[in-house]
Amino acid sequence: MTIPMTTKKCLVCQNKTGKIRNDTIYWHIDPDDGMIWCYCNRCERGYSVYDYCTEANINLGQFLKLDFDFREAPPNEVRKMEWPKTFIPLYDKRAAKGVEYIKSRGIEPDGEMYYDLNRNGIVFPYFYDNVFCGAQVRFLETWVDDDGVERKIDTVPGTRLGLLFYNWNQQVFRTNIKGVIVTEGAFNAVAIQQALSSVYPNMLENPWRCVACSGSGASKHHTDTIKELKDGGVKIVLAPDSDKAGMKMLRKFVEADAITHYALTNESDIDWNDALKAMGKRDFAKWFLGGIKGVDGKTKSYGDDRSPKKE
Repeated sequence: MTIPMTTKKCLVCQNKTGKIRNDTIYWHIDPDDGMIWCYCNRCERGYSVYDYCTEANINLGQFLKLDFDFREAPPNEVRKMEWPKTFIPLYDKRAAKGVEYIKSRGIEPDGEMYYDLNRNGIVFPYFYDNVFCGAQVRFLETWVDDDGVERKIDTVPGTRLGLLFYNWNQQVFRTNIKGVIVTEGAFNAVAIQQALSSVYPNMLENPWRCVACSGSGASKHHTDTIKELKDGGVKIVLAPDSDKAGMKMLRKFVEADAITHYALTNESDIDWNDALKAMGKRDFAKWFLGGIKGVDGKTKSYGDDRSPKKE
């Protein structure tokens, strides 16, 4: 196969039509996370490097020989996306494998989660001002690509992770939220959210909102946005993983003066979802709240004037 040394002619289009189309493809490097992605106006879809190589029927070595004119994505700007037809609700019978997987992690198929028929994984969508701006998909089974690299999660191309939070569209909270818990991954946010909701009379009386930065590499937008909440009187608990990356994330939020409290599992190979699965929701919720500490190192009450359910 002859690969044209071009920046904008889409090889996926060529495979489908047998012809080199006019300039239709645009490559970008996201300034927040360094992710390379592209969008083809004729295909009307975005591609990660992995997806593009697969659809174009080329390997990574061939891909790297292309003469790309990379452009940085515009700063502080998210793009509205169409909801993929392959993203289906968990109540759909076709999502049965996804529901089974979620329950195997000790959580219920409730909240902002869907199932991707193509990728065979759990979808965590991102919204900004109620506009769909992207998603990550957690595979039910680890993929191994042609280079032998294991892949557990895929990000929909064009998703500006550094400008988005899972489980929060960055609007003013509609319920009386008094505290926000910030995790690395979406499953940890879901685990903590469901556990805390289980010890309050109902979901609306839970004063905590759990959000995720989708990784330990929190952006300046993440810390600035969370700091605005803190400065407005909201308690902010950072709950990263207890590993080297998690400690780096904690340092970043402390240096940005963006949190009031933090919580750690104290075991580098155990995350919050692991702990919930081992303990059950109610015991986990009490253990988590009891382990919250102030950034000054002192153990703090979780500072809520609404009592959880009594035994």
